[in-house]
Parts: sequence; structure tokens; C-alpha cells
Amino acid sequence: MNIHALFHQAKSEYSYAYDEKKLHILFRTAKNDVESVKLSFGDPFDWTFSNNKASWNSKLVSMTKRYQTDLFDYYFIEVEPKDYRCKYAFLIENNNEHYFFGSKRLEKLNKLPSNKFEEGSFYDLSNYFNYPYLNKEDLADTPSWVKDTYWYQIFMDRFYSYNKKSNLPWGKLPVNNHELYGGDILGVIDKLPYLKDLGVSGIYFTPIFESKTAHKYDIKNYFKIDPQFGTNDDFKLLVEKAHQLDIKVVLDAVLNHCGWDHPYFQDVVKNGRNSIYADCFFLDKDPIINFDIDKNGNPKYHGNLRPNFRTFAYTPHMPKWNTGNPLTQKHLLDSIEYWIKEYDIDGWRLDVSNEVSHQFLRKVKEVSKNAKKDTFIFGENWDSSMPWLRGDQMDSVMNYDLSIPIWQYFDNKIDLHEFKNELISYTALTPKNVMQNMFNQLDTHDTVRMKRRLKDNDDRLKIAYILMFISAGAPNIYYGSEVGLSGEHDPDNRRCFNWDESTWNHNLRNLIKSLIKLRKSHKSLMSSDYHFIDANSLSLIKKDENESILILINDSNKSLVVNIPTDFQGKCHDLLNDVTLVIEETIKLPKFGYKLLKRL
Repeated sequence: MNIHALFHQAKSEYSYAYDEKKLHILFRTAKNDVESVKLSFGDPFDWTFSNNKASWNSKLVSMTKRYQTDLFDYYFIEVEPKDYRCKYAFLIENNNEHYFFGSKRLEKLNKLPSNKFEEGSFYDLSNYFNYPYLNKEDLADTPSWVKDTYWYQIFMDRFYSYNKKSNLPWGKLPVNNHELYGGDILGVIDKLPYLKDLGVSGIYFTPIFESKTAHKYDIKNYFKIDPQFGTNDDFKLLVEKAHQLDIKVVLDAVLNHCGWDHPYFQDVVKNGRNSIYADCFFLDKDPIINFDIDKNGNPKYHGNLRPNFRTFAYTPHMPKWNTGNPLTQKHLLDSIEYWIKEYDIDGWRLDVSNEVSHQFLRKVKEVSKNAKKDTFIFGENWDSSMPWLRGDQMDSVMNYDLSIPIWQYFDNKIDLHEFKNELISYTALTPKNVMQNMFNQLDTHDTVRMKRRLKDNDDRLKIAYILMFISAGAPNIYYGSEVGLSGEHDPDNRRCFNWDESTWNHNLRNLIKSLIKLRKSHKSLMSSDYHFIDANSLSLIKKDENESILILINDSNKSLVVNIPTDFQGKCHDLLNDVTLVIEETIKLPKFGYKLLKRL
């Protein structure tokens, strides 16, 4: 037995409270290395005393080998502790030998354990893992509406121009970062029926507060809509109109840094360390401004010189906030509260959230939830995010743990086998109550458009969208991608939405509309696990306690024969085409073909 592969950690993705009563417990072994794993668990205070002997009232139950990757097996179980407390350990069977894996050591057992207290480490509770108490207030209180949301991300300047203020022709190419094309709030209001028809139930806006750039991540005024987009009253109307259509509205909170023009930082530029706002930033060296300033008061800066104050990346245009400072905290938290209370927004996306202190993120969540209980908080984290997703900071993150394997597979950087391997690993190591609220995306304002990533192959683009829509979590559509808008990295990924319908990919848009409708009526598509059925294709089963759906996918430019599981042979409902089919032992898929089938 490979003892180096054995792993468990309490209060982590290996052991977490799923709800007020249930624990999810995961145990790792080497692939195909042990015969079985059982869980011994009980309340540490639950003992029976008889004849001067004590017996611990525990249970010994089998765990299920739920996930397998190239390296590891993951054994899973859901348990309901008797009185909200749980001590637990693992019994491993291998070649008719039994081993006890506890919190401190691994030991071979001379005999099989019973449920009675006896001498020996199997009954030494100090060597048991501990989940001390399932405290309700420690649970993630993510609003129930989040998991059923279909997001649409809007980069305001490029979505739709109602007032036609810009002198630039709408849709001009190439796009430059600091060009303003005139997209505005009234334009979004005008297109709300379009979004409703698509199936959208939540809008995430990149920043719309007063800033000098098109992207608005260099905020000057956290309490004012940028005049380019309209007024605060325009935005209030937008939220009201969206809510009338049952569409949630989420704004982008830039709490890691502000813009060069922010009054606090301009006071630092003027007064240096004598500024009352000096401690709102990180002023590392003197002179603080170690570069020239042009006649308009802006940095004359070149990339080889690093500022003497901390910034986002190394750009002096975005000085980093010191969120440990009381003035900073009040200013930013007041803005968080202001837009929730005064404009009734439904949540915040936190920019560069992994660089903001955990302490301040806890305050952001507290202020948000106090202002409106069902506020949704999610972050921009590009890496594994469990330290941020323990219920005290954020409800969710932009799900790059899912996006990156999808990108690498479609970029041909990993093969089909490795892609499945990474999806299974991601699924195994992501808590199920977190996964259902993830913000899933194929592309954003920070990435290459998915269509361009696929070299504008519309057939593969449909397959990519199917994969996102059959994954647990809430799908997001980056504006225009649903009709085939393409583009390289920033700024080309921020092209204007072409509202000439003759240019649209209507087949793609209709597929997305169908997938949204199917997810609403077939909750198994939202389940966490991928049950792959065929080594040569992406075909898999999604299932829950009520139904199973077979998803057949041929992501190749040649036809492919797929073996059909016995449970799906016979009459099936073709969900996308709404017809009845008779499925035999195999089915031939055309190149880039796909089907979603439910057994009748």
C-alpha cells in the first residue's frame, strides 16, 4: 500500500459542513491501491457505561469510491452527526489486512474493530479527526437564487449606445483600450427585452463608476456613475427595470486599488507623507513620485521604472489601497453599502479579490449582508480559492478552476484523457455546496474570446457551451459571445456588439437559449459529477436522485461510434430536438456532433 498517497484534512475541502446537519468527508488513496475504506464516527461525548467499562457509541460505515484520476482514488461519504459534533477516522482494508488512519498516525490493526471500546489506537479518540461543531453561522449563506442564475457580463462602453455621444463609428476595428464608443445605461435598458428573451436572469457589469478610462478599473469616485454612461438616476432606473424582468444586477467593486485621479491619492501626490490620506496607501520609498508628471497631471511613466508606492501590477495609474487603514475602510465600505441600500443592487464582484486582505473581505461581506440579506459576493480569483470560500468572505469566485482546463483542452495543450482527469480532480476537491454557486465562464473581458480561441470554429464553440451548461455552477455569457462575437486578448476582446442580426450566429444563440431552458427543467444537468462513459469521446452521464441524462459529444472532425450504456438503450427523448429516438447498443455521431438523451 502506498502510504504516501493517503491523505485527509479536517475542516477543508476534505471535510466540510454541507448544511446545518450534514458533513461531507473525502479520503484519498493511490489509484486502485486499497480494497475498501470505512469511516468510524461518533459524538466524542456519547458513551455508554456498564460494569465499570465505557463503550463509545460510534458507527462504522463504508465509504464510496466516487472519483478516480490517474494518480488517486477519492472515497466519499455524507454523514449526519448525532448531535452536531463528530470525531472520525478511517479503516483501510488492503490484501486482507486492516489499517487505521487517524489524525496523528497510521497503524496496522491486529484484529478487526468492533463498535465497543477496547484498548488500542482504533479507540483512542485523541487520534481521531475532529469536526467540533456544525455551527450554523459558519455555513456559507449564499442566496438561494444564485445557483439558478444565468449570467450575462456587460462591458458597458461596448454593449449598446442609446445616446450616440461618441464620435467614433460603432464597431470600429481595431479597438483601442482608451477609446470611448458611447455604450450607456439607457442602451442597456433598451436591450433588457433581448436579454430576457435569451434567458438571462443576472447581469454583471464591469466597473461603471467615474474614471478616465474605458475599462473603469481606475476609479476616481466610488459614489458616482461615470457621466459617459449616464447618471445615478439612470442607473436606479436600470435596476428597477431589470428587477421587473426578474433580472438581478451585480456591480464590480474595485477594492484593491483606485485610480491616480482619486482625491485621496491626489492629496498624497500634493502633500506626500504629510497628507491625511498617506496611510490609505502603501508609500514604500521616497521620493514617493519617482517619475515625471505631464502638463495634465498624469504620470509620464515607462514600464522599466517601478513606482515607490504599491500598485496593481506595476502601474502608477492604480495605487493600491491599504485596507487596514480606518479611513480607507470607511470610504470603501460606505460605497459597498451605498449602492446596495440606495440602488437595490443584488451583489458585488470583487476585482483582484485574492490580493485584498481576508480581514477586509470579511467586513465587505458583513456590510453587504447587513444592507441586504440576499446579496451575492463573488471574487476574481484565478487560482484555487478554498481559503476565500469557507463561508466568512465570499460566496463564490469566477471559476477558473473549470475554465482553464476547458481552455487548455480546446487549445490542444492537454489531450482528452488529461482533460477528463482534471475535470474529475476539480470535482473531487471542490465542496458541493460551493460548486453549485460558482460563476462559470468561457470568456471574459480579461481573456481571449472563446470563438477566437477555437480559431473561429463555430462547431467546437457549440460543444464548449454545452460543457459549460452541463457543469455545476451558474453559467455566464460574455456580451456578444452568444451571437459569435470574436476577438483576441484585451483590447480586441472588448469589441462593440454588432446589433445587425444578419451578422449573428443564430444557431449558437438558439442552442444557448435551449440549454438554459433544459437546465431549468432538468436539474440533473446542474449536478456536480461527470460520469464519463467512453474513452474516445467527451460522452458522459449527468444524474441526480431523480433522473439521468446521457450527453453524447464528438469533439473531432471525423464521425465517431459511441457505445451506449444499457440503461439508455431503447426509447429516449432527444432533449435538444424534442423528438423520440430508439437507441441501440451503439450510436454514430457525425463530426462535432452531440445529443442530450433522456431514457423514456
